[in-house]
This record gives sequence, C-alpha cells and structure tokens, in this order.
Amino acid sequence: MRKFLALLILPLLLSGGEFQVKIKRLRDFMKKEGLSSLLLSTQSNFAWLTGGGTSTVVISSEVGAVSLLITPKQFFLVAPNDEVARFTEEELRGFPVKVLSYPWFKGVDSDEVLRLAQKYGGRNIGSDTPRPGTVFVAPGLRKLRYRLLPQEIKRYREVARLAAEAAEKVARGLRPGMSEEEIRARVAYELFKRGLIPTVLLIGVDQGIMKYRHVIPHGRVLHKYAQINICARKYGLVVALTRLVHFGPLPEGIRKRQRVAEKVYAAFLYGLRPGEKLSEVFREAISVYGKHGFSEEWKNHHQGGGIGYAEREFIVTGKSRERVHLHQAFAFNPTLPGAKVEDTVLVTERGVEVLTYTGRWPYRWVKYKGRKFRVPEILIK
Repeated sequence: MRKFLALLILPLLLSGGEFQVKIKRLRDFMKKEGLSSLLLSTQSNFAWLTGGGTSTVVISSEVGAVSLLITPKQFFLVAPNDEVARFTEEELRGFPVKVLSYPWFKGVDSDEVLRLAQKYGGRNIGSDTPRPGTVFVAPGLRKLRYRLLPQEIKRYREVARLAAEAAEKVARGLRPGMSEEEIRARVAYELFKRGLIPTVLLIGVDQGIMKYRHVIPHGRVLHKYAQINICARKYGLVVALTRLVHFGPLPEGIRKRQRVAEKVYAAFLYGLRPGEKLSEVFREAISVYGKHGFSEEWKNHHQGGGIGYAEREFIVTGKSRERVHLHQAFAFNPTLPGAKVEDTVLVTERGVEVLTYTGRWPYRWVKYKGRKFRVPEILIK
C-alpha cells in the first residue's frame, strides 16, 4: 500500500513542482549564505524536502539514518550500504537523486558522511546538525519551512483530522477509574492505527492537571477531570492539540479560568494576519491575562508558536523577530491552573482555519475585538 501511495504522490511532488520549489529555496539559501553545499540529516528536513518521507529508524531521534546533500547542481543520498535499497526504492523513488554509499561498519568509528559531503559538496558545507567541519545553519533552514505549499496544506489537513479524531475518540470514551497510563496507551493505539506517530503524550487527571502544566502519567487514577495533550506526526508534519473532559458539573473556578484561557487564545488568533509582528501578537494576547486578574500566569508556561515539521518551529515571546506568513501553521496553548486551550491552525486568505476541528467535539465562538473564533470547550459528561 505504501509503495502504491508513493506512486500516486510522486507525480504531484515532481511534476507538480513541490520538490522543485523546495530545492530552489535551498539553493537560494546556499547562495545567500555563501555555502558550497547543504547537508540535511534531520528527520524534519528530510520529510519537508521529500514531501513526507521518513528517514528515522529510532523514533525518538530527530537525526535520521541517512543524510541528503544538496549542491548547486546535484542532489545526493548519503547513506550506509544497509539503508541504500530501502531509501532508493521507497522514500526517494522517482526523485533525481544520486547515491553516495559507505560500508555501515566504517561509519561507526568515523564520520564517513562528512568525508563524502566534503568530497562532493566542497569545504564550506552548511548543516542542520552541529557537525564539526560544517557551518550550523538549522535556524535559517527552519524558516524555509514556514510557508506551506498547497500539497503540504492538503497533507496537513489530513494529519490534523486524524490526530483530532484519535484524541477525541479516546476522550469521549473516558470513564472514572482509568489510570493515566491506560489513557495514554489508548491514545497511542488510536494514533498508530491511523498511521501517526505520537511525539508528545501528556495525560493527566484531577489534581495533576491543577498542579502541573505538563502532566506526565504517574500512576494517578481518573475521578472527575482528565486532560489529553498530544503532538503527533505523519508525513513529517506535526499536529498539537489538547482536549479536556470533566465528569459532573464543572467547578466555577475551573470554568472561570477556562474562559480566560479562551480569551487569550482568541487574542492570539486575532493577531494572525500576514505581516504582523509576532512579538506584538504575543504582547496583545498576554495582556488579556492581566485584564482578567491573572497578570503573572503567562510566565508559568510558554504560549506556543509556529508549528509544522516540529512540535514548535519556534516559541513566540515578546522578543520574537518573526512575522506571520500566509499559509503558515500555528499552535498556541494558553494555560491557567486546570485550564488550557490548544489547537493547530493555518493562516489562509480567508482568515484562520482550525485544522484540528472535526465537528464532533464541543466548541464555542469566542469574540475578540469584533471577530469570532472557534475554540474547543471542556467536554462535560
């Protein structure tokens, strides 16, 4: 099935222009930075350039099993001999790639990747990992990923829908007595079943949600309140979302804090207009905390930022230099004790699109400065 899908996707990647657009961005970057070549070794950049391919063997590692070398005229796969067949037949099938291979056992004790990169890519190599003998250019390369192409947006909508469906299915099926570990296992199962890889699985219940902003399963058992907070990846694209479930009437304190988090979230979305300075978007949004009596709460947890081929491409602060781009994705996550709002959204010509909206979870419209934004609510059971 995977090979069949690859055959369907490749004409879009190659003749449709996605690969050409991205390789041009890379070569323009090389020229601007005065580099002789670029060595890409991270899974995020591999997935970005190949339109959703995967280079990882160890799921937890951001560095892949192979590297890509881009020169002004050529495109190389740099790989140990035991990975060449799989990558050329599956991940890079149909791409205009040349292979630079080395015996796997030589790569264990020496940097064969760098040796080949210098032989074919010159001495002034930019790298997305801190590799001796190269120039570390990951921050600049990350910016090339911000503006999503039409093909990427189509894939992102699919990934967001699948991730939200998985999290919401588990959330709707929660019942008192479940442990945090059981809930985490159910979420992981639903994600893997849909072809997604969970990269963040924060599951918390009751007092854990009230005390901690990042709740790790720690043996607690659900009584009244549960939080499912995930990041999940497919095609290299990462989706983030949080869903909250409460059994019985919602305590007024939680309701009040959740309403404030919703207002902060709406303020963030209000600022997502192409060209806007994200530092100003941030300052406007966090001012909402103070207007509702929680002026210091923003200091207790980051508020989110750009998303795409990483859980956060960057975290927004009052000193951020980035601006909002058309077709850029964001995931903001304002929090207070026991309250949180988080979805993955896309900046479009028509405004902000909530990618993780499925239509099967309670949402409400929250108004900010005359505009209304769709915000996920706490599910009451």
